[in-house]
Amino acid sequence: MWRLGIVDLDSSHCVEFSRRLNHVGLDRDQYVEGARVVAACSTGSVMSPERIAGHRAELEAIGIPIVAQPQDMLGQIDAVLILSICGTAHLERVRPFLAAGIPAFVDKPFACALSDAIEMVQFAEQHRVLLMSSSGMRFADETLRFQQQSTPFGNLLGAVTFGPAKRADGNPGLFHYGIHSVELLLQLMGSGCESVRTTFTDGAEVVTGQWADGRLGTVRGNRVGSTAYGYVAFGERGVLPQLVSTRYSYRNLLQAFVQSLNSGQPAVPPSSSVEVVRFILAALRSEQSAGRSVRLDEV
Repeated sequence: MWRLGIVDLDSSHCVEFSRRLNHVGLDRDQYVEGARVVAACSTGSVMSPERIAGHRAELEAIGIPIVAQPQDMLGQIDAVLILSICGTAHLERVRPFLAAGIPAFVDKPFACALSDAIEMVQFAEQHRVLLMSSSGMRFADETLRFQQQSTPFGNLLGAVTFGPAKRADGNPGLFHYGIHSVELLLQLMGSGCESVRTTFTDGAEVVTGQWADGRLGTVRGNRVGSTAYGYVAFGERGVLPQLVSTRYSYRNLLQAFVQSLNSGQPAVPPSSSVEVVRFILAALRSEQSAGRSVRLDEV
C-alpha cells in the first residue's frame, strides 16, 4: 500500500482523488486499489484561495490529517501528489520531494514555462525518481479503448480533439481547461509535433499542429455553446467520431499512477509532458502573432 501525500488544496482534484484512493463517498467502481492518501498540506494559492477552506474541511471529513508544512510529510509518505491549480507553482512544490527521492505526480498543467518543465524532468532524472504528469483525458475509457482496438481503422492519419477552453489568469492560453484537449490529441497522435498555427476568437480557438511525418492534428477549444469532450480519428480504413466521458477518467488516471509506482516507469513519459508545454506556448505565440505558424523548437 503506497502512502500518498497531497500538496495544495485549491483544486477539486484533492477531494476527488482522495475519495477514490481512500474509498469514501463514491460507488465502488470508482475506487482505486494499492494506494491511500495519509496526509495533506496547503501552501496557499495565487488563483483560487477561496476554495482552500472548503476542500480542507472535506479532506478532514474523510479522515486525512492536514499538516502545517509540506516537509512535515517527509517520513510519512511514499509518494506525493502535487495538485496546485496553477502550473507556475509546481516546480517549487515538487522539488523538495524529488530531492528526497519521493516519486511524484504533478497535476496539469505540468508547468506554464518551458524552463520549469525541463528543470523538473532533469531534477527527477538527477535523483533517479519517478515523475509523472497527465490530464485524465489520456486515460478516459474511450481513449483507452481506441488505442487498444484501433487496428480495424489502420494507421492513424490525423485527429481532431475538442473540449472546453475557458481561460483563467495564472494559467495562460490553453494551459487551463484547454490542456485536456491538447493532451488528448498528443495521446492519440503520439510525439513529434513540429509546428502549430492558431485561429482565435472570443468564443473558440482552433490550433492545428503539423507532425514530423506530415500528419495534421487539431485542437478545437470551445468557450460558448456545448463544451463536451471528444475526438474524430482519421484512419487508413475508417473515420471514428467519439464523445469522451469524464466518468472514469480520474479513476483510470490514478490507477495508471499506482501502476507506475509499482513498475517504476511513468505511464506518461515526462518528455510528452514537456511537449504539451511546448505545444501550448507555441499556440499562444501563434495567437499573439496573427496566426503565423510557430515551430515548437522556437519556444
